[in-house]
Amino acid sequence: MAFKRRPPPGNVRRVIGLGTNCRGVTTNKCGRLVQFESELERTLILLLERDPMVADFISQPLTIPFAAPDGRASHYTPDFQVWRTNGRIELHEVTLVVRRQAQALPPPREVAAQAFCRQRGWTYVVHTDQTLPSGFLYANLDTLSAFRATSYTDGTRAAWWHAQLAGQGAVSPLVVLASVTTGTNRGPLLSTLYHLLWHAQIQMDWQRPLLWRGALDPAARIWLPPPEPPQGGHL
Repeated sequence: MAFKRRPPPGNVRRVIGLGTNCRGVTTNKCGRLVQFESELERTLILLLERDPMVADFISQPLTIPFAAPDGRASHYTPDFQVWRTNGRIELHEVTLVVRRQAQALPPPREVAAQAFCRQRGWTYVVHTDQTLPSGFLYANLDTLSAFRATSYTDGTRAAWWHAQLAGQGAVSPLVVLASVTTGTNRGPLLSTLYHLLWHAQIQMDWQRPLLWRGALDPAARIWLPPPEPPQGGHL
Protein backbone atom coordinates (compact mmCIF):
# COMPACT_ATOMS: atom_id res chain seq x y z
CA MET A 1 0.00 0.00 0.00
CA ALA A 2 1.52 3.32 -1.04
CA PHE A 3 1.16 6.32 1.23
CA LYS A 4 0.78 9.30 -1.11
CA ARG A 5 -0.26 12.27 1.03
CA ARG A 6 0.60 13.19 4.57
CA PRO A 7 2.98 10.95 6.51
CA PRO A 8 1.48 8.66 9.16
CA PRO A 9 0.95 10.15 12.63
CA GLY A 10 4.24 10.65 14.46
CA ASN A 11 6.36 10.56 11.29
CA VAL A 12 8.30 13.75 10.55
CA ARG A 13 8.27 13.17 6.77
CA ARG A 14 7.01 10.93 4.02
CA VAL A 15 9.27 8.32 2.48
CA ILE A 16 10.84 9.38 -0.80
CA GLY A 17 10.22 7.74 -4.15
CA LEU A 18 13.41 7.43 -6.19
CA GLY A 19 11.86 5.71 -9.18
CA THR A 20 13.23 2.23 -8.49
CA ASN A 21 12.95 1.90 -4.73
CA CYS A 22 10.31 -0.21 -3.01
CA ARG A 23 8.23 2.02 -0.74
CA GLY A 24 4.94 1.79 1.07
CA VAL A 25 3.13 1.69 4.39
CA THR A 26 2.20 -1.22 6.62
CA THR A 27 0.60 -1.66 10.03
CA ASN A 28 2.76 -2.82 12.91
CA LYS A 29 1.96 -5.02 15.92
CA CYS A 30 0.45 -2.07 17.80
CA GLY A 31 -1.74 -0.91 14.92
CA ARG A 32 0.63 1.94 14.06
CA LEU A 33 1.16 2.90 10.42
CA VAL A 34 4.83 2.43 9.54
CA GLN A 35 6.56 3.57 6.35
CA PHE A 36 9.38 1.90 4.43
CA GLU A 37 11.29 3.14 1.40
CA SER A 38 13.31 0.04 0.48
CA GLU A 39 13.02 -3.72 0.61
CA LEU A 40 15.73 -3.70 3.26
CA GLU A 41 13.65 -1.43 5.49
CA ARG A 42 10.68 -3.73 4.99
CA THR A 43 12.91 -6.65 6.02
CA LEU A 44 13.82 -4.86 9.25
CA ILE A 45 10.12 -4.22 9.88
CA LEU A 46 9.51 -7.98 9.66
CA LEU A 47 12.25 -8.61 12.22
CA LEU A 48 10.86 -5.98 14.59
CA GLU A 49 7.37 -7.40 14.17
CA ARG A 50 8.48 -10.89 15.13
CA ASP A 51 10.79 -9.86 17.99
CA PRO A 52 8.87 -10.40 21.27
CA MET A 53 11.21 -7.93 22.99
CA VAL A 54 9.99 -5.11 20.75
CA ALA A 55 6.97 -3.39 22.27
CA ASP A 56 6.43 -0.83 19.50
CA PHE A 57 8.26 1.02 16.74
CA ILE A 58 7.73 4.00 14.43
CA SER A 59 9.24 5.11 11.12
CA GLN A 60 10.80 8.52 10.31
CA PRO A 61 10.57 9.41 14.01
CA LEU A 62 12.60 12.61 14.44
CA THR A 63 15.19 14.91 12.87
CA ILE A 64 18.76 15.27 14.15
CA PRO A 65 20.74 18.40 13.16
CA PHE A 66 24.47 18.06 12.43
CA ALA A 67 27.33 19.81 10.64
CA ALA A 68 28.31 18.44 7.24
CA PRO A 69 32.04 17.93 6.46
CA ASP A 70 32.10 21.30 4.66
CA GLY A 71 30.69 23.00 7.76
CA ARG A 72 27.20 23.58 6.41
CA ALA A 73 24.22 22.87 8.66
CA SER A 74 22.46 19.64 7.75
CA HIS A 75 19.92 17.27 9.26
CA TYR A 76 19.23 13.55 9.39
CA THR A 77 16.11 11.47 9.96
CA PRO A 78 16.74 7.90 11.18
CA ASP A 79 14.58 5.19 9.65
CA PHE A 80 12.98 3.84 12.85
CA GLN A 81 12.61 4.40 16.57
CA VAL A 82 12.10 1.24 18.63
CA TRP A 83 10.70 0.83 22.14
CA ARG A 84 11.65 -2.45 23.83
CA THR A 85 9.76 -4.26 26.55
CA ASN A 86 12.64 -3.68 28.99
CA GLY A 87 12.29 0.09 28.61
CA ARG A 88 15.21 0.60 26.21
CA ILE A 89 14.81 3.00 23.30
CA GLU A 90 16.73 2.64 20.04
CA LEU A 91 17.15 4.48 16.74
CA HIS A 92 17.67 2.23 13.72
CA GLU A 93 19.18 3.08 10.34
CA VAL A 94 19.12 0.89 7.20
CA THR A 95 21.73 1.47 4.52
CA LEU A 96 23.87 -0.22 1.88
CA VAL A 97 27.47 -1.23 2.51
CA VAL A 98 28.62 0.44 -0.73
CA ARG A 99 26.91 3.66 0.32
CA ARG A 100 28.69 3.69 3.66
CA GLN A 101 32.03 2.85 2.07
CA ALA A 102 31.66 5.80 -0.31
CA GLN A 103 31.68 8.18 2.68
CA ALA A 104 34.03 8.94 5.51
CA LEU A 105 33.59 6.25 8.16
CA PRO A 106 31.70 6.69 10.29
CA PRO A 107 29.46 9.05 8.29
CA PRO A 108 28.90 12.43 10.02
CA ARG A 109 25.18 11.79 10.39
CA GLU A 110 25.90 8.56 12.27
CA VAL A 111 28.30 10.38 14.57
CA ALA A 112 25.55 12.92 15.27
CA ALA A 113 23.00 10.16 15.86
CA GLN A 114 25.31 8.32 18.26
CA ALA A 115 25.87 11.51 20.27
CA PHE A 116 22.12 12.22 20.23
CA CYS A 117 21.43 8.74 21.64
CA ARG A 118 24.18 8.87 24.26
CA GLN A 119 22.74 12.08 25.68
CA ARG A 120 19.40 10.31 26.19
CA GLY A 121 20.61 6.87 27.21
CA TRP A 122 19.37 5.42 23.92
CA THR A 123 21.10 3.03 21.48
CA TYR A 124 21.87 3.65 17.81
CA VAL A 125 21.83 0.60 15.50
CA VAL A 126 22.93 0.46 11.84
CA HIS A 127 21.74 -2.35 9.55
CA THR A 128 23.10 -3.08 6.07
CA ASP A 129 22.34 -5.38 3.17
CA GLN A 130 25.00 -7.70 4.62
CA THR A 131 23.51 -7.92 8.12
CA LEU A 132 19.79 -8.12 7.33
CA PRO A 133 18.18 -11.48 6.42
CA SER A 134 18.30 -12.75 2.86
CA GLY A 135 17.73 -16.04 1.09
CA PHE A 136 15.44 -18.58 2.75
CA LEU A 137 15.31 -16.64 6.02
CA TYR A 138 13.92 -13.60 4.23
CA ALA A 139 11.55 -15.75 2.14
CA ASN A 140 10.15 -17.39 5.29
CA LEU A 141 9.72 -14.04 7.05
CA ASP A 142 8.02 -12.59 3.99
CA THR A 143 5.63 -15.54 3.61
CA LEU A 144 4.70 -16.09 7.25
CA SER A 145 4.27 -12.38 8.03
CA ALA A 146 0.95 -12.56 6.18
CA PHE A 147 -0.33 -14.84 8.97
CA ARG A 148 0.84 -12.81 11.99
CA ALA A 149 -2.57 -11.22 12.71
CA THR A 150 -4.72 -12.46 15.58
CA SER A 151 -7.45 -13.23 13.05
CA TYR A 152 -5.50 -16.43 12.30
CA THR A 153 -5.65 -17.50 15.95
CA ASP A 154 -7.77 -20.62 16.38
CA GLY A 155 -7.57 -22.44 19.69
CA THR A 156 -9.00 -25.73 18.42
CA ARG A 157 -6.65 -25.99 15.45
CA ALA A 158 -3.68 -24.82 17.54
CA ALA A 159 -4.44 -27.56 20.08
CA TRP A 160 -4.59 -30.06 17.22
CA TRP A 161 -1.10 -29.11 16.03
CA HIS A 162 0.30 -29.27 19.55
CA ALA A 163 -1.26 -32.70 20.09
CA GLN A 164 0.21 -34.02 16.83
CA LEU A 165 3.70 -32.77 17.69
CA ALA A 166 3.72 -33.66 21.40
CA GLY A 167 6.42 -36.18 22.27
CA GLN A 168 7.98 -36.02 18.80
CA GLY A 169 11.14 -34.45 17.50
CA ALA A 170 11.41 -32.62 14.22
CA VAL A 171 8.73 -33.91 11.86
CA SER A 172 7.54 -33.02 8.38
CA PRO A 173 4.28 -31.05 8.39
CA LEU A 174 3.30 -33.18 5.39
CA VAL A 175 3.52 -36.27 7.58
CA VAL A 176 1.34 -34.62 10.22
CA LEU A 177 -1.23 -33.58 7.65
CA ALA A 178 -1.33 -37.12 6.23
CA SER A 179 -3.43 -38.07 9.26
CA VAL A 180 -6.17 -35.65 8.20
CA THR A 181 -9.19 -37.30 6.64
CA THR A 182 -9.07 -37.32 2.86
CA GLY A 183 -11.19 -34.55 1.41
CA THR A 184 -10.88 -32.34 4.49
CA ASN A 185 -9.97 -28.72 3.77
CA ARG A 186 -6.40 -28.38 5.05
CA GLY A 187 -6.28 -24.64 4.37
CA PRO A 188 -7.41 -23.53 7.86
CA LEU A 189 -4.98 -25.97 9.49
CA LEU A 190 -2.13 -24.56 7.43
CA SER A 191 -3.11 -20.97 8.23
CA THR A 192 -3.02 -21.83 11.92
CA LEU A 193 0.35 -23.55 11.52
CA TYR A 194 1.82 -20.49 9.79
CA HIS A 195 0.46 -18.25 12.57
CA LEU A 196 1.99 -20.50 15.24
CA LEU A 197 5.33 -20.55 13.43
CA TRP A 198 5.40 -16.76 13.17
CA HIS A 199 4.76 -16.41 16.90
CA ALA A 200 7.29 -19.17 17.79
CA GLN A 201 4.63 -21.39 19.38
CA ILE A 202 5.86 -24.02 16.93
CA GLN A 203 9.45 -23.95 15.75
CA MET A 204 11.26 -24.62 12.48
CA ASP A 205 14.63 -23.99 10.85
CA TRP A 206 14.18 -20.49 9.43
CA GLN A 207 17.31 -20.89 7.31
CA ARG A 208 15.67 -23.68 5.27
CA PRO A 209 12.63 -23.39 2.99
CA LEU A 210 9.21 -24.04 4.48
CA LEU A 211 7.44 -23.65 1.14
CA TRP A 212 8.69 -24.47 -2.33
CA ARG A 213 6.77 -23.50 -5.46
CA GLY A 214 3.64 -22.78 -3.47
CA ALA A 215 3.55 -26.03 -1.48
CA LEU A 216 5.12 -27.32 1.71
CA ASP A 217 8.70 -28.37 1.07
CA PRO A 218 9.11 -32.14 1.70
CA ALA A 219 12.35 -31.41 3.59
CA ALA A 220 10.72 -28.88 5.96
CA ARG A 221 10.57 -29.90 9.63
CA ILE A 222 8.60 -28.48 12.56
CA TRP A 223 8.65 -29.19 16.29
CA LEU A 224 7.38 -27.90 19.61
CA PRO A 225 9.59 -25.50 21.57
CA PRO A 226 11.20 -26.94 24.70
CA PRO A 227 9.14 -26.47 27.87
CA GLU A 228 9.96 -23.37 29.86
CA PRO A 229 11.84 -24.03 33.10
CA PRO A 230 9.74 -23.68 36.25
CA GLN A 231 9.78 -20.25 37.87
CA GLY A 232 11.44 -19.97 41.27
CA GLY A 233 12.44 -22.95 43.35
CA HIS A 234 11.59 -24.91 46.45
CA LEU A 235 12.98 -23.93 49.83
